[in-house]
Amino acid sequence: MKRGLLLVLLAISLLLGVRHMDTRGWIPLDKARRPYLQQVSRDRAIIAWRTSDRFIGQAIVEWRLVDDTGGEALSWNKVMGATTPSQYGDKYLDHHVVLSGLPAGGEVIYRASNGDLAVDTGKFRAAPADDHEGPIRIWALGDSGTGGPVQAEVRDSMIEHLGDTPIDMLIHVGDMAYSRGRDGEFTARFFRPYRETLRSVCVWPTPGNHEMKSSESSAEAGPYFEAYLLPKQGECGGVASGTEAYYSFDYGPIHCISLDSSGDAIDPDGAMMRWLEEDLGADHHPWTIAFFHHPPYSLGSHASNNIKDSEGRLVRMREVAVPILEAGGVDLVLAGHSHVYERSALIRGVHGYGESESHPVPATDVLQEDGKIIQWGGDTYHCSGDDGIVYAVIGHGGGHVKSQGEHPVMVTSQAVYGSALITIDGEQLIFENVRSDGDISDRIIIDHRSYGANK
Repeated sequence: MKRGLLLVLLAISLLLGVRHMDTRGWIPLDKARRPYLQQVSRDRAIIAWRTSDRFIGQAIVEWRLVDDTGGEALSWNKVMGATTPSQYGDKYLDHHVVLSGLPAGGEVIYRASNGDLAVDTGKFRAAPADDHEGPIRIWALGDSGTGGPVQAEVRDSMIEHLGDTPIDMLIHVGDMAYSRGRDGEFTARFFRPYRETLRSVCVWPTPGNHEMKSSESSAEAGPYFEAYLLPKQGECGGVASGTEAYYSFDYGPIHCISLDSSGDAIDPDGAMMRWLEEDLGADHHPWTIAFFHHPPYSLGSHASNNIKDSEGRLVRMREVAVPILEAGGVDLVLAGHSHVYERSALIRGVHGYGESESHPVPATDVLQEDGKIIQWGGDTYHCSGDDGIVYAVIGHGGGHVKSQGEHPVMVTSQAVYGSALITIDGEQLIFENVRSDGDISDRIIIDHRSYGANK
């Protein structure tokens, strides 16, 4: 009887095109990926996609500009690309084409193909110039890659909230492919759920601990590094990091930094921290956003006051990375890992250097007395990057949410599902938490106007 049932289940799985099952469900055998954008800067972009190895034709992207009236320029530009067999997706080919010579802020329509076989079409905008005027919108998402209904609800709530308003980039703070960051999990739990967004908006990721179960930062190997083509040579602005594990890029008046808190790079004398200091020292953009996986402050599903939590990564990011981020004038820090939504006051100097074995952060009233909480309440923080940082934990994109209490630096802590929308317009940054039910449960403005736009 049991043998017969197993044979039936195996037959059904083959019919459905699945490969194996993990604790979160079936992983599909079909691993094709529709075109997605990488390294979108003011003059270049990369279009990447994946096909079966039966699609052996030359990777080609044809593109042309959309003019100011909404019409299309007359001539198509045709660019040949590269194709490599996937090391982790059996019998699949990864293709990418580099588009260069784009005008800053220009709208581009493209069509991807393998030889004469059409793959897909899309449209995107190149990054604007540094002096861009007008809003720039960032969808920030974390710990979403469950493949379950909540992931879809979080996605759909943001899409509905935006309506016809476009976003300019997607930042993901890690854990996009539960449970082990395998190749099929990336396809099923990231590339498929967000395929409509990814064809028109560049995703900028940072590695989560679940991705690093199947990938290795030091070798830049594994499904994470095969999936993404990240700017290790400063191709999109910023100082070259020499690795795809951490990097920076510019987008109009914004400088963004992705750090690797899931590998072995959290060392005060290590290459990543030396690069971080150099990159921040060379940057003069009005706004700076840093993002990584392990939060320096949290009491959600993970506790940043416990040196034993996550191999001490939360504590080390607070003690090692935060002082550098503060000295470099960062405005906003995004993290995930802890499945909760938390947003801090405007703070500076809350490092918690080994007061006890668990490296805690002092109570809120102590931090206020010490002048480390610059501003607690209110809906607008008037500051420049040198006056403190706002921290947000956005690990509520799909994984089971949990709160262990209120962290001393957190103004709000919500065990709800959702994601964040960041809007930067001139000298204001608006940060909103968009819950999976569509409600805006938190909103804060960081305002540079009292200080001027330049750091």
